[in-house]
Amino acid sequence: MSHSSPSTPNSEYQEAPSWLVEQVYTPKRQRTIALVKRSVEALKQERQRISLASITAKSKEVDPDQIGVSESAILGNDEARAYYEQHRSWKQGHRTSARAAEPPAQPRIGTIKLDRDEERTRLRYLRLGKQELAQRILALERAYAEDKEQWLQHNDELLNWRLRAEAAEARLHRKVSAGPEAQQGL
Repeated sequence: MSHSSPSTPNSEYQEAPSWLVEQVYTPKRQRTIALVKRSVEALKQERQRISLASITAKSKEVDPDQIGVSESAILGNDEARAYYEQHRSWKQGHRTSARAAEPPAQPRIGTIKLDRDEERTRLRYLRLGKQELAQRILALERAYAEDKEQWLQHNDELLNWRLRAEAAEARLHRKVSAGPEAQQGL
């Protein structure tokens, strides 16, 4: 047998008999709304954070029957959920919307010392958000690719200079071994 809760959505109990909706579902829904509103107001007066967990805990205190409401009852009741979302301390997208408005800053890649405290660095990385870590990884990959390209260019130049030096030494060696007549051509 299924147990209906105060969080039963409207669409589920529209098929129920009207007497059940009027005598059971509607009073439970109204009770949930009233307890959520009283809990939020009490939390505001006490300057407490407003969250699902804090509303659930406070609802047991403000409920004359000491039963309170569950998180699922709040989330399943459209009006109670809207009231909670309007007053909650945490605002969805608050941090991301502020960051999305400004272009992401390129992480500064400084000199990495071999003798650095890696545990401290690890803890610092653990405090960063996913977006910041992703930006840092991309910047490191870009810097690595640039360093590798520069290393390849330097090695090409070094090889070119080495080949030129060997060729010059070979010409010089041929002229020295050809004798004094060949040296006049220098």
